Amino acid sequence: MENPVNPQPHPAWLHAGTAAAGQLPDPQRLASLAAFLAESASLAPLLMLHGLMRLSFCQDDQWQIAARRQQLRIAPCFEGLLERWHQHLLAEGLLENIDDLWTLAPCAPEEQQLEQRIDDARHRLRQLMSWLDDAAPLADALFSPPRQIDDWLCAPALAEDATPAASLHQLLHLPGIISDYFSGIANGVLPLLLGQPPRLLALGPTPLPLADCLSRIRAEVVQVAPGRTLASQLPGDDLHSAVAIGDLLNQPHPHHLLAELGPWLIPGAALLMTQNVEERPLHWVTPAAVRASVREEWGEPHCEVRCQQILSRAGFELLQTWPQSGTPMAFSGQRLFVARYAPAAAGKR
Repeated sequence: MENPVNPQPHPAWLHAGTAAAGQLPDPQRLASLAAFLAESASLAPLLMLHGLMRLSFCQDDQWQIAARRQQLRIAPCFEGLLERWHQHLLAEGLLENIDDLWTLAPCAPEEQQLEQRIDDARHRLRQLMSWLDDAAPLADALFSPPRQIDDWLCAPALAEDATPAASLHQLLHLPGIISDYFSGIANGVLPLLLGQPPRLLALGPTPLPLADCLSRIRAEVVQVAPGRTLASQLPGDDLHSAVAIGDLLNQPHPHHLLAELGPWLIPGAALLMTQNVEERPLHWVTPAAVRASVREEWGEPHCEVRCQQILSRAGFELLQTWPQSGTPMAFSGQRLFVARYAPAAAGKR
């Protein structure tokens, strides 16, 4: 039987993680990331409004979302997504709503002007990707042809059959400063948290720097696919001393997925979870957003509190989160959660 990890916060790994979290990326690339996120927030409402115009939502002076969706033969599964677009455009002052009747705001640009502003913003975003080592996957997702999304809204099966594309939720795993930053923290704490012999389950993408760390400490890593049950992928009854998870909230039924890990973990096993915890409007106007709507994955918004609640319900005790609020990397909206498996504490919080 493997030795359990230390069940309490230990000064060695806590110090290592804090020190690694203080190692900031190159200032110029960090500034590029900040500008990229700010520019993407400005682009999102333009894409939403342009999408509504392309779909003929705005062809009349007034409309109701459900009635217009039915009139345009847009699949019912997208009503939640359309509602998000409308509410965000209302907050941005581009739409108005009186007695559940929607209208274009007087300041809303004409379609031709809107297209020019979108082209200009996309050009600026492409110039602000120096924080990525390879910008192609993200650019392909963000700048996909609008016609693709239009087709999917009327034919959800096309979205289901399409190859998944990267989205802003996956920034953590794209080669660049975010991936390197969180891998640096994990590299510092993981060797001090693993039991002996080190056995680890990995769900979701594993950034290359973290994979290199696991190789150096000779950890036995079992890579599992989130879309299948663990029972079908883990023959035998071997227990593991740690689990690494990426993008848990992007998976169907994250509560069930996390709870399913219990039988394969030793008491006190370490959990490292990298997760986007900040909703960004640009998430809602990408092919990935349309696919999520087809799979009915529009649930509660991503946030730090929700991650903590899911961990607690599945029997994990949160030990630390990096980066913490108010620190220089907190603006990225990404977090690394460190927890231990303590099944007796499940549901107590």
